[in-house]
Amino acid sequence: MIIKHREMPIKIAGYEALLKRLPPTHPKRMAVKNSLNNANAGYGGEERLDEALEFFDPPYPHRIIQDFSLGGAFKIQVDTVVLTQSCVFLLEIKNIAGKLQFKQNPSALHSILANGEIKSYKSPITQMNETAIRMNQFLKTLGCPLPVATIVVIAHPSQIVEDAPPDALILAAGEVNFHLSKMKLPKPILSIEELHQLGQSLVAVHTDYQPFPLAPKFQIEQSEIETGVFCPRCIFGKMERTKRLWECETCRLISQDAPSYALQDWFMLIKSTINKAECLDFIGLEKLDAAKRFLIRNGCQPVGGRRYREYIRQP
Repeated sequence: MIIKHREMPIKIAGYEALLKRLPPTHPKRMAVKNSLNNANAGYGGEERLDEALEFFDPPYPHRIIQDFSLGGAFKIQVDTVVLTQSCVFLLEIKNIAGKLQFKQNPSALHSILANGEIKSYKSPITQMNETAIRMNQFLKTLGCPLPVATIVVIAHPSQIVEDAPPDALILAAGEVNFHLSKMKLPKPILSIEELHQLGQSLVAVHTDYQPFPLAPKFQIEQSEIETGVFCPRCIFGKMERTKRLWECETCRLISQDAPSYALQDWFMLIKSTINKAECLDFIGLEKLDAAKRFLIRNGCQPVGGRRYREYIRQP
């Protein structure tokens, strides 16, 4: 039973917005594009895992949480959590191109591409061992005695994996359903009701991962980011205000809501607050009063005194 479904990572929309607002010759475009490609690949791998578990019907009660994240002191991020009465399975899927080699002392994962290029990543086994420790600690705070096991999932069966540690469980996405369904679990520790309560507790404490604002992470200054309202249909066309509506100069789309997407870009790229003058400049409005009405209409709440008033966007 899936009690929390996966959604597309919000950082994908952020990377797309940043690319849209960077000049074609900007030196950071390639870095942003690589991050976007990695995010899309990661999400594609997660979808393959979801497809593999779509018909998951093991002979034991279970709860599935897709994309579990916990901030604070624990800092846990897991692609998929499978709760049972006997243990907790943490599944982390990897969708990395090339031949995959696991290295030891120090641990790492190397990807060898067809052109011979080698890319190095943190070992997913080390990553999951650390996550399992944190999950165990968190479960103790809930009074839950379940042990935690980890599984590294490879998105595509065609991927070649070499030198995997013998004590690590690494499966192709298509193997996960069969492996978990046929696994003989230890004697149940939790009752069905306690399993249900544990699932609800984890969903309740889940906190969406917030990668924003993105520009500072790429060391991109606000002055380097193009302002204005972009067309939501043709993406790269700029829109001009015509009375109460906005018209795209490229595809001639007429829209009333397009400035709202520009405001969303601000919060994803620049910072978590905005004042009326910044809104005026970034969106392309004409008067401070119009900026104030626009911000409030789009769910922004004023904070601070009148002289230093800024606006934050409500979740």
